[in-house]
Amino acid sequence: MARGKVKLAYIMNNSTRRATFRKRKSGILKKINELSTLCGIDACAIIYGENYPQAEVWPSRLGVRSVLYRFMRLPELERSRKMVDLEGFLSESIMKAQDLLKKQIEENQKKEMTYLISQFLHTGEYGMENMSSTKVTSLAAFIDKSLKEVEQRLDSMDVHDEEVANGARAVNEGDMLANMDHATIQGLETSINYGMHSDDRFSINFSEPPFNEVNFNPNGF
Repeated sequence: MARGKVKLAYIMNNSTRRATFRKRKSGILKKINELSTLCGIDACAIIYGENYPQAEVWPSRLGVRSVLYRFMRLPELERSRKMVDLEGFLSESIMKAQDLLKKQIEENQKKEMTYLISQFLHTGEYGMENMSSTKVTSLAAFIDKSLKEVEQRLDSMDVHDEEVANGARAVNEGDMLANMDHATIQGLETSINYGMHSDDRFSINFSEPPFNEVNFNPNGF
């Protein structure tokens, strides 16, 4: 049988509080020992009981002094970076619970609004006679948000289609320019060779440099 959740509050009954202290103290020391052994780290514990003037330490006084010495040698910023007291722990837990609750409420509202819209599309009935003004406002906001998301998707699809069309148009224009340059070169060769004797005609390859490489001497020799 699963153990029920323990209420985190001060135990008023003396005998129950002392029994809980002994049990929890033993559990904490056991967990620290396991953590130190399994992970190979240095750890210590200092526990003051309610009616015990002397503190109980783990693993020993020398071990506690060694860990505390290492801790105190750290810069103040490093020491306080991951320190958590009870108040800070509870505040962080409350904030996480509030965020989770907010997300759950938004998810439930989204499901409810989606159901109402689906019901209207299938039956043509709104079914809002029993809805409060707050829910009607939420429904209107949800519809506006959904319409904006649809418009954004349509705009992105139009931009993609336009980019594809521009790419295809650029490819076609490139092919046309290449064919035009080839035809122009052929026409230029024909004009140059026109009127020459057959022995004097020559062929020009415009795709290659018109001159051979010449070794240039800056001194003129």
